[in-house]
Amino acid sequence: MKTFRAPATIAALAMSLMGLVGCGPSMTRLDELARVGSINRNAPVIAHVQIEIAAQPARVWALLVNASAWPQWDPDISKVSLTQPPGAGSPGAGSLGPGVRFTWGEGSNTVHSEVQLFEPERRLAWTGTALTAKAIHEWELTPAPGGQTMVAINESMDGPLMAKLFSSQQLAESGAAWLASLKKAAEQH
Repeated sequence: MKTFRAPATIAALAMSLMGLVGCGPSMTRLDELARVGSINRNAPVIAHVQIEIAAQPARVWALLVNASAWPQWDPDISKVSLTQPPGAGSPGAGSLGPGVRFTWGEGSNTVHSEVQLFEPERRLAWTGTALTAKAIHEWELTPAPGGQTMVAINESMDGPLMAKLFSSQQLAESGAAWLASLKKAAEQH
């Protein structure tokens, strides 16, 4: 007769569930990283993409922080809504700013984000969640010769089975598509 060992079975089940739930950093830790312009370098999904845009950093920045207008120039973004943090001044209708929370749709996903780093015309970073994913999305704008701007995106994603559900290559392709849309919008005169 086989003996049922409940403690061992429960321990095995708990270990299996931990694998499904994920043991990545807390959102508090991800917020801390984003506030200094870093991503989670230990995340299972990481991407770095960049593009040179024939426009001044001020023009690129204006498009980037006017989140409510993203769907007008990026066909992959379907909607954006913003919530000002308590006690914050108004950076402008639909504009990102320090501590601004925003929800946006990309494909079938709804992403809940909060701006953690806001250095005008230079750097912008937010943390976000979508279903079980936790992410840091960091933008860096660098002036380039000839009135151009080099725009880089660094992003990390963590969460249950993230590497099985979404690859670094897919994240890089998504970032490259976003940059291509930003370039097209910024270079239109």
